[in-house]
Amino acid sequence: MADPRQQLGFLDGLRGYASLWVVIGHAMFLTGYKVGLFAQPDLAVEVFIIISGFLMTYHYQLRESREPWDKVATWTIFWIRRFFRIAPLYYVCLALALWFGPELWQDRLDAAAIFPGGVEEQMRYADRYLDQSLTNILLHVTFIFGATWTHNFQTPLPDWSIGLEMQYYAFLPLLMLLVLKAGRLPTMLLVVAVMWAFGAWLQANGFVKGAFSMLPMKIHLFAAGMLIAMSLKAEGQAKWLYLISACAVVFVPLGGGRDSLHRAIKIGLVLVFFAFLYRDKLPQIAQMALGWLDWLLSNVVSRFFGDVSYGVYLIHLLVMLPVCAWLARMQPDLTPEPRFAAALGLTLAITYGLAYLAFRLIETPGIALGRRLAGGVAKPAPPLA
Repeated sequence: MADPRQQLGFLDGLRGYASLWVVIGHAMFLTGYKVGLFAQPDLAVEVFIIISGFLMTYHYQLRESREPWDKVATWTIFWIRRFFRIAPLYYVCLALALWFGPELWQDRLDAAAIFPGGVEEQMRYADRYLDQSLTNILLHVTFIFGATWTHNFQTPLPDWSIGLEMQYYAFLPLLMLLVLKAGRLPTMLLVVAVMWAFGAWLQANGFVKGAFSMLPMKIHLFAAGMLIAMSLKAEGQAKWLYLISACAVVFVPLGGGRDSLHRAIKIGLVLVFFAFLYRDKLPQIAQMALGWLDWLLSNVVSRFFGDVSYGVYLIHLLVMLPVCAWLARMQPDLTPEPRFAAALGLTLAITYGLAYLAFRLIETPGIALGRRLAGGVAKPAPPLA
């Protein structure tokens, strides 16, 4: 099999276009123009989750020889890297969202006022924009908010998934330690089963509110990505067990997106992952099709979309809400189609410009700082041969 590192370029496009999908979905929601899957940005977030599960495990395995999983130093290095990847831009956006929360709330009401009953429908979201309490600030700064049912959906940002991601990072070293002790596939299936039971209990007892931000509600999707990466360590026909398991965990009935179409798309993503990783084993015509898809998802445009995807995800609502409010005030009689087109076009132009600046001025320096700090941690000694 070819080196998988040479076959992961397609992830740039997947991340980039998933973030664009989120923007389109929110524009549809705010302008009243909805078309099929584009109006379901939650599915795009689930694509992010599967990719995250894959990448974290892939890199864990790649560094296993020099960063053993059973060493605390390895965990520390991992957490430092991930914190400085996520936190710098998040903190900037969080500060803006909290400071301008009341203004953004008014924008949301103005955007909704053109629809019958629109303002009344929005009232359930008021706390997202108006809660400037110290409790809310501290829960978000520490990233604990995602593990709560009271503050997981309590800012103007779509940050419930950031809280979910940070829970996954906190849990991953322990999970990998269990994998080391009990084996990859048995551990993953056991963890999914236990989390399934815990998540069902949380939901049955009313602890799942606002968003599916608690790790048990989405761990099965992280696991799908993890199982894909773990297949690279499997021998021979055992790889098929990982493919079957990655598809099977998608069917865990937690966390939304449980209809047949959502599941079919997620299974399709799992199959595409496997096809890319093992493309040299496929028939020539399939290799040609994957080559074209690889180019589409890894060309210079797709790489740009991938680079700015995190910024686009965090920033877009801070732009879209004022844009939609301005359109509602200036052109209240616009029909949904042109309103959507205008809102999306203006939001994309501003958001991608800001996201590019954020990538260059905040994200890239933050990543570099995280690497320097992680480099200062005493590396664990590799295992003796």
